Amino acid sequence: MSQKCNRWPVLAVVLLASSLPGFARGQPAVACSGPEISLVAPGRERPRWLTLRAHLAEHLQALRDLDRCAQLTLRALGDGLAIEVRAGDGRTASRLVRSESQALRASEALLTLPPKPAGNLPAASAFDEPGADPPPPAPISVARIELGVGAAARLGGVPLFIAEGIAGFAEVSVDPWVLGVSARWDITTGLLTEPTLMDYYLMSGTVGVHVGRRFEVESASLALLLGPNLVLETQGADDGKVDIGGSAADVRLDFGARVAAPRQASFRMFASADCELSPARLVKSHFVQPGLPALPSFSFGLGLGVAWSGR
Repeated sequence: MSQKCNRWPVLAVVLLASSLPGFARGQPAVACSGPEISLVAPGRERPRWLTLRAHLAEHLQALRDLDRCAQLTLRALGDGLAIEVRAGDGRTASRLVRSESQALRASEALLTLPPKPAGNLPAASAFDEPGADPPPPAPISVARIELGVGAAARLGGVPLFIAEGIAGFAEVSVDPWVLGVSARWDITTGLLTEPTLMDYYLMSGTVGVHVGRRFEVESASLALLLGPNLVLETQGADDGKVDIGGSAADVRLDFGARVAAPRQASFRMFASADCELSPARLVKSHFVQPGLPALPSFSFGLGLGVAWSGR
């Protein structure tokens, strides 16, 4: 009788232990309420990205079919933002964006759960397999404005002369293409290959438009440019009896190149070179007065200055 009584406690423990798994399975799993968003940014840039983070969190909370267990890291990289996602099942992906609208679209695409596949077909996913390196982010073309001004020197002819002046440009670029306008003013008071008349001068003002393509070279950018220039020249001298002079306009074709560095900075130093040709004057020389030298049919220019880029 005593042995039977001793078996009852053991039997009760066994029945209780066997019921626990079923009880645990009957409890609902704790649901995620994310995605969790963290921000990694330098102190001086943090306020700008905090605003974007708040807008992004509000946008994602309003969406359905998102991976609520995912972790989203916003990492500031210069003027861009790397979005790094770790899904609830451990898979990862990343994208590089440069504006708030791009951040909203990229995050939504990375976090939206795929529809349930039919049959046994594997589900498509925006993430890489666990352990694989994420693909490099696709380059994003961003329009920006660039302004520059600097000192300029030109060698022209014939007859040969050297002129000094100033030059500037304004451009809109959508990498790698460039569209801009330029202006230049220069003056010379002497000739290199023949005697110069008393009080001689040749002054020119130039405006032009150009298109080009930009190339990234290490930490610098190289732009190759082509376009027409409209040149207004004023020439004068004293022939010993009376002052003589006049003005003329000319359309020229300009080929140029400009290097600017450092590439990622807002303010950059630039150096430029160009060749300007006058198709009309290459065929026939042009004079504003019979006693004055021929106006130039070509010139080569060098420039050095400072450029500002608005991103």
